[in-house]
Amino acid sequence: MALDDYEKGQQQNQHQNLDPITDAPGAHPVGTGLGAAAGGAAAGAAAGAFGGPAGAVAGAVVGAVAGGLGGKAVAEAINPTAEEAYWRLQYTREPYYQTGRSFDDYAPAYRLGLYGRTNYTGTFDDAQTDLSVHWDSRKDNSTLSWPEAEAASRAAWMRVDEQMSPSTIAGQIADNDDVIDTLNDLVESCRDGEYGFAACAEHVKAQDIKTLLLRHADECRAAAAELATQIRQLGGKPDEGGTVSGAMHRGWVSVRGTLAGYSDLAMLKECERGEDAAVARYRKALKENLPPAVKNLVDRQARGAQRNHDQVKAMRDALNATS
Repeated sequence: MALDDYEKGQQQNQHQNLDPITDAPGAHPVGTGLGAAAGGAAAGAAAGAFGGPAGAVAGAVVGAVAGGLGGKAVAEAINPTAEEAYWRLQYTREPYYQTGRSFDDYAPAYRLGLYGRTNYTGTFDDAQTDLSVHWDSRKDNSTLSWPEAEAASRAAWMRVDEQMSPSTIAGQIADNDDVIDTLNDLVESCRDGEYGFAACAEHVKAQDIKTLLLRHADECRAAAAELATQIRQLGGKPDEGGTVSGAMHRGWVSVRGTLAGYSDLAMLKECERGEDAAVARYRKALKENLPPAVKNLVDRQARGAQRNHDQVKAMRDALNATS
């Protein structure tokens, strides 16, 4: 079954909101779990959410008895079985996928992200600490550590976030010019990243850090080119923004003096701060109701920016621990 076929099936059946177990209209287990949480039976609902189809039935029963269907209206648009089917087809294409890993490694992480998004308020980062605590008891047969599973949980969270946003539900796609403006803002961010990583790479002493920063510079350049192609397809013109001086002004490697005077640790801190700005710009873009194909592109690149940030932070933490 191709991913395109899955998306078509979703569009055809969306108005029915079929139950993932019985195929009856309405009453998704996620919504039932929300009702249970509101009624004080969050543990039972959570157990159902992580147990696959059979566990979902049990969770739905516990939720219905203890908390009624109060959460049904909140999560009616989210079908857990459909989400799992989507990720089963998609997971090997994700940037965090590790060659040789099976879907069984990633499935519990997707379920955790789904559960988290429908039971927490705020952002994934707000809930990340709580979710990491849940991982060991929810991972089933997965061999992933939480740092390895986090990206998959984040991806599932963001996908649900998109589907549950008011603008998505209303179906109000952003104006074409607004979409182009949003993409051009990201082009500028990517070019800032390219110049910033490359500038820092020139001055670090450790070869492993230099290699990491140069790789991220290449990834930013590729991301900018991909965005520029999308802009042209929309009939727009990619901006030429993004320079070393501009990157510094907008938060990338914002130095007082010269980069040559920075230690490797200080350089990594500047890179992390620059990627903080990049991640923020992607999050801003994802709040726009972009066309589905554009949204998927931005979402994928946003996860790449987050991955760059996390890798730089991990290297900075490791270096800081030895200094």
